[in-house]
Amino acid sequence: MTGKKIIKIGDRVELMNTTDSWTKIEKGSKGTVVKIEEDQELIWINWDNGEKIALIDGIDKFKFVKK
Repeated sequence: MTGKKIIKIGDRVELMNTTDSWTKIEKGSKGTVVKIEEDQELIWINWDNGEKIALIDGIDKFKFVKK
């Protein structure tokens, strides 16, 4: 999956960019990976603001943050 590090459940991420215009999450939002659907390239995140929205690997941009 994304970049140099393999993403796994429990990883913390920070949103850099999303193409989803319906979400309230913005650049800089942080959350925790809770599910990975490799066949659909979806990375489900429980965002700190309470939203549960997936990132699309290769389209949405994020980076890993320290726990």
